[in-house]
Amino acid sequence: MKKVSFKEAAIQILNEADEPLSSQQIVEIALERGIIETSGATPEATMAAQLYTDINKNKHSKFKKVGKGKFALKKQKESANSPLLAIQAQNELVKQKLIDKIQSMDPFQFEYLTAELLRKIGYENVEVTKRSGDKGVDITANLTVGGLTNVKTVIQVKKYQKGNNISGKYITQLRGSAEVDQRGLIITTSEFTKDAYSESRAINKMPVALVNGSKLIDLLFAYKVGVKEELVRVYSIDTELFENDSTDSETKTSDTKNRSLWPLPGGTYSFVDTLQNFLSFVETSNSSRKDLVNWFINNYDNVTSVKTADGYVNVPKNMGLINFNNGVCYLTKSGKEYIKNKDNETLFRITSENILAFEETYEFLLNSNEDKSDYDVLEFIKDTFQVEWSTLAQVNFRLQWLMNMGRVEKVGSNYIAISNKVLEAVE
Repeated sequence: MKKVSFKEAAIQILNEADEPLSSQQIVEIALERGIIETSGATPEATMAAQLYTDINKNKHSKFKKVGKGKFALKKQKESANSPLLAIQAQNELVKQKLIDKIQSMDPFQFEYLTAELLRKIGYENVEVTKRSGDKGVDITANLTVGGLTNVKTVIQVKKYQKGNNISGKYITQLRGSAEVDQRGLIITTSEFTKDAYSESRAINKMPVALVNGSKLIDLLFAYKVGVKEELVRVYSIDTELFENDSTDSETKTSDTKNRSLWPLPGGTYSFVDTLQNFLSFVETSNSSRKDLVNWFINNYDNVTSVKTADGYVNVPKNMGLINFNNGVCYLTKSGKEYIKNKDNETLFRITSENILAFEETYEFLLNSNEDKSDYDVLEFIKDTFQVEWSTLAQVNFRLQWLMNMGRVEKVGSNYIAISNKVLEAVE
């Protein structure tokens, strides 16, 4: 498999993705496909750093940051699986409208808007100075740090059009208007020149913090000044109910167990047979993910979708039985143990180690004095593991796997556990 750079890998993966992905998700997919090479211990951190740098330093970057820690290609405008892109598009539109509103404001009104922002941030004794004779100081304020240090601050506000940048002379002017124990802050709707940034950090001179137009808009949003937050009902596809196309980092919990468990083709009571045949194929072949997808399509008439078949590959992976290295699938230590023994006890133990609420579902039924419905199991899992499943899909798939392993029986529309004594007697 041809190796590519981290950014090229991200472009490939995000181009195929239905929704924004985290750096960890991108790296996992890239390593699984064998398209990147890394010797570092934290390739996801490397990926994140490269994408953040590209977004911030390259005006022609193909990437954009979406929500908290997720990335998408700039050309991607919508996603049925995630509302983040639509929310970001709305927020960007509002930001531009906010810029337009500010640019049309009277400069004195803008000073009052800025004063309100400073109050929200935590400044005290915020006062807008008189319009004449202010000596370059538009606002004065105090910032108490940790309840100990009271920093007196003089603020200059410049409502300039984009391209009309603030030079270093304004920093010098503000310093000349300040008292010995004061600090400076300049806020503008435009940008600062290089010499302004350099002058603001000059050694042995009063420190002057700089807030450009982009940072100003971010602060107005963060502290809800000039904008209002609206709660609306937004819908996205519930992937619990459809193809098993979730990536590992989406489905794993904090204790490294996967939330997602799906059935396999071949029939309701043939999951184990299908699993064993699949693992035998992996054991005797040097297969890529594409080969495994084709195996499902070629062996099961009802599997015709590449995406569905790709989802089936995730089932033994989430169960901890297979993994990928440089794009080639291999049996894990647990996978080798199971394919050697091919017994339900081993499969139950391995699945319990890797799938959230699998063993616990069995124990819940085992310790119940009566048969339980799938709704009862759902409530138990939601209360115990704080998951927010909106459907019975993941509950039913766990129960089906437990039935395939001989651990659970269906009684009418309810379920009961087969006790360990009965299991031992059968074995």
